[in-house]
Amino acid sequence: MNNNNALNLSVLTAMHPCEFEEWRERGENDRHILTSAVAQLLHVPAGWMVNGEYRGEFGGFFPVQLRYTPPGEAFSLCVCSPGDVSGEWLIVLISADGDCVREVLRLTPFDPQRISGLIAAAAQACLLEHSAAGMAEYLAEGEYA
Repeated sequence: MNNNNALNLSVLTAMHPCEFEEWRERGENDRHILTSAVAQLLHVPAGWMVNGEYRGEFGGFFPVQLRYTPPGEAFSLCVCSPGDVSGEWLIVLISADGDCVREVLRLTPFDPQRISGLIAAAAQACLLEHSAAGMAEYLAEGEYA
């Protein structure tokens, strides 16, 4: 795949893990394009921050990693693409202190509606002031459409 192909939903859902890795290997600019394409398909709740990894800021484990963080920054939801580490999309909750790291959703193919639903559920659950572990438990048990 080259940069001239539009990275729309149908392209992203059809990509294999090795294709995500190829995008990463082409460098920071192409990784930025790929990460931005994913981010544009996901909804961000009001007041939340989104940070994408373009170099190795978050460890460099995934070709795409977006961190969605609520006000107060008690945790982040990390949206991670397929690649060498996993053949599936992973959404992982990481507490601000790093004591809680938990997978809350795993899916194939890319499904922005389900991922956005999970982020929206987290935004609503933030009002209940769960601990990071409690939030992870709540999100891991949910169904998002």
